[in-house]
Amino acid sequence: MKKIVLTSMIAASALFAATDAQILGFYKQIVPQGVNVEISSRHKLSDHQEYEAVVLTLNNGSISQDEIIFTKGDLLLPDILDLKTGKSYKGELQEQMMITKLSAIYKNEDAANIIRLGNDSKKATRVMFSDPECPYCREELKNIEKTLQNENLKIILTPVHDKSALEKSYLIYKDLKSVKSDSDKVKVLRKYFAENFKVPEHSVTDEQVAQMDNLRRKYLLAGLRSVPFFVDETILTKK
Repeated sequence: MKKIVLTSMIAASALFAATDAQILGFYKQIVPQGVNVEISSRHKLSDHQEYEAVVLTLNNGSISQDEIIFTKGDLLLPDILDLKTGKSYKGELQEQMMITKLSAIYKNEDAANIIRLGNDSKKATRVMFSDPECPYCREELKNIEKTLQNENLKIILTPVHDKSALEKSYLIYKDLKSVKSDSDKVKVLRKYFAENFKVPEHSVTDEQVAQMDNLRRKYLLAGLRSVPFFVDETILTKK
């Protein structure tokens, strides 16, 4: 039988039975004024049905975010950890929710924002969210030829760093318009991903930076928090 540890209990059995009304009442006491709280879903965990996962949506009129909590009887819990596997049930649900949101965006993404490397129908395709100033993304780029031996890649630039990363992203997309081969595309990527590359002054306008910011914000608001992030394209495109 799996061992379960309950972390950081924020309310005990003496406080309330975890009905929708009581959960909402509790949250409305602790969120800032003007923030609306709704329960968007709740369901029993398939492998531990004594626990329920509850998804709350917090909205202040301009920004909306989801919060996941768990209930068992009168207990309200911020996460459940499986000691045997190291699994965080909250982390798993957050990723599932993020993938659903990323999928909705990706299906409608402008083809100009997707950098395609490899076109072998016999290979799987993965989507990579990346940032020209991310050291881990640079490491992925170092080995990209080896990666392409086994799979196709589609890259979307979603910098988690600020203005200079957005400027580099714009320059990458701009230069890629004039190249066709995978090897030339990789050369462009490596040029701007290089740690010592400096964006020439006045080479990117504020409007162009805003264009890149709008691209990344779509995915960050969907829950993307770190790069590089990989996901099978079949997951993003399934109906």
